[in-house]
Amino acid sequence: MEIETRHLRMVKAVADEGSITRAASTLGTTQPALTRQLRRIEDNLGGPLFERSHAGVEQTPLGRLVVGRATAVLSVLDTLKTDASSLRTAPAQVRIGVRFGNALVGLIRGLRATLPSTEIVTESETRIDGLLDLLGSHRIDFAVIHEYVGNEIPLDPRLLVRPVGCEPGFVLMSADHPLADRGELELADLADETWLLSPLDVDREADCMTRICWDAGFTPKIGHYLSDGLSVELIRAGEAIALSTPTNRDSGMVLKPVAGTPMQVRRLLLTERDNPFAEHLDKLARFTADVLTETLERQPVYRSWLDRHGPLATTRPRP
Repeated sequence: MEIETRHLRMVKAVADEGSITRAASTLGTTQPALTRQLRRIEDNLGGPLFERSHAGVEQTPLGRLVVGRATAVLSVLDTLKTDASSLRTAPAQVRIGVRFGNALVGLIRGLRATLPSTEIVTESETRIDGLLDLLGSHRIDFAVIHEYVGNEIPLDPRLLVRPVGCEPGFVLMSADHPLADRGELELADLADETWLLSPLDVDREADCMTRICWDAGFTPKIGHYLSDGLSVELIRAGEAIALSTPTNRDSGMVLKPVAGTPMQVRRLLLTERDNPFAEHLDKLARFTADVLTETLERQPVYRSWLDRHGPLATTRPRP
């Protein structure tokens, strides 16, 4: 049997306590088990380390030598652990990937408050799958993604997930649209409209749109799959309408709530379980959620909707 660190700790505990029974209690073992281990140690070292008596134990000359060496070795090992821990620092750079500006602002504010000396680098990626790939390949540390309630995105179980917001889906249309003066729209009122959706490789908006329109009794006429810049011009010109969260404030267009709130958009903050910044996830989630809430509440049409319906459940469990 070779002498290991745990054997040195046993010997030192017996010497410190002056009793095998008390040492066993300190070490979280039983007195017979510690006695057997101590005998093996003594056999390996060539003689008794302690003289036993009813009053406890006394160190033999060999015992004093071994206890002295054990104390020195354990002190060095414990100091080594402390020093190594103090040298472990967070990486000098944290990389994030976010598709929407308000979530980006919230995450950056949280990182500055939590990791003030760490450089923040943003990654440009508009596709949800792209953000998840960057996260899974360790090229970014955090991502904020969105998903549609009822059409959730399968996530790798190695990811830590924190919901940071849930918003109703409104309809975005030209200010000159015949329905622009209405209050809350029925989805079925839009059965004859041409819809504009995000490109199919961006998210699951098309799946959500097809589902909610089917539930409303019609199949949507999807005429365009375009990115944000191009879509704004078509909607403003009255060529199409689109689903949108209530943060859009572009001139020449209006946002209209939909009765029953059939589309709900959940936002998630993600990181990998083994990421060096993972311990800060909850704090960053609070910052991100606060900014998302502030952005929504600055939009009058959302405030009006909120007064009537109340907030959506941000922490609703994902299936």
